[in-house]
Amino acid sequence: MDPFKLKLHRPFGPTIGQSLLPQDIIDDFNKDCESLMDDPIKKKAHDHSQNLAGNVKQELVINSAIFKKHADYFNGLCTAYIAACPSDTYGPDALKKLDFQSGWYVRSFAGDFNPAHFHSNCHLSTVGYLKMPEGMKEEWDREDKDHFPSAGNIEMQFGQCQIFTNNTFRARPRVGDFYVFPWWMYHMVYPFRSKGERRSFSFNVFGKPK
Repeated sequence: MDPFKLKLHRPFGPTIGQSLLPQDIIDDFNKDCESLMDDPIKKKAHDHSQNLAGNVKQELVINSAIFKKHADYFNGLCTAYIAACPSDTYGPDALKKLDFQSGWYVRSFAGDFNPAHFHSNCHLSTVGYLKMPEGMKEEWDREDKDHFPSAGNIEMQFGQCQIFTNNTFRARPRVGDFYVFPWWMYHMVYPFRSKGERRSFSFNVFGKPK
């Protein structure tokens, strides 16, 4: 997948955008996260867990400097997403300026999970993947022999299950995957069993109308 292109998924009403992050962004965000989690003072100052729904080991606010460094890239993806979405309310020129807010890392390990939730006080939500446990592929291979493979997956939900339609979108994250979707879409993360860290980041976007 071209890292500067946005793939669109429309499994139900709202649109889900997917892209592949460039390696320099993955490296920068991982270095920033590790600089926070290894420093007792910064770890405490950047703790964001009380404001989030996740039942995970650690959630840390992203350093603003590292986010600003790559803001133009994310601005391009979010602008492309808005332009591609059919809407009677927000057309491609409806939002003049995008403000990025509430950015954080999510560090999860075996048994951790994120219950169904949505992000408030914004227009768009995002998630990008920075690290996966080494044994995830083997765990997925074992799960493929079962009837409902889901370990470590993200699932987005909209509406109700009805005949001839679908109300969920479930994806296995890979390092570099990046998703953007409406703030009000419920989403969740299933637990996994593999040893090692599943690391992601999220941020919210608020659009100022013209």
